[in-house]
Amino acid sequence: LSHLRMGDLAKNGQKPFAIVLTCSDSRSPVEMIFDQGLGDLFVVRVAGNVVAPSLLASIEFAAANFGSATVLVLGHTLCGAVNATIQHARVPTTPLPSPHLEELVGRIRPAVEWTLRECPLDHPELLKRSTRENVFRSMRLIESQSAIVRDLVAAGKLSVQGAILDIATGQVEFMR
Repeated sequence: LSHLRMGDLAKNGQKPFAIVLTCSDSRSPVEMIFDQGLGDLFVVRVAGNVVAPSLLASIEFAAANFGSATVLVLGHTLCGAVNATIQHARVPTTPLPSPHLEELVGRIRPAVEWTLRECPLDHPELLKRSTRENVFRSMRLIESQSAIVRDLVAAGKLSVQGAILDIATGQVEFMR
């Protein structure tokens, strides 16, 4: 890290052009994926790129204070949190090891259940399709649960986008 750049950011504040809600998976380093530097992105990381109150508050804080043009929900292939939710859907009577994991799986479950309407549990693309639906669900939740985001979108000052990172290739597929 450049101490000069850090000093400038400390003195002048941050002005990230995008807010990124992404998975905490160590294979998805957002700044490296998009070739961005310090202060360029406001990154909110959580397993499964789910929307929960404190995460939404972080997104709202950035949207209200930094003039960012985009909120990007970035999912990724082979997501362990989405896969855990699929595994739990296969055997729903098996308890998860903690109430925190129950809560996380509960936030992803609606995306998996939606996908299961058209894709059976043994379908080879279930994880891929559930991951996409989970990104779409997070996008919808951000817009529906945040008046700050909704107002900025309505004013044409902010957009909410979705994308999937292929962790095998590093390619990002933008959705919507």
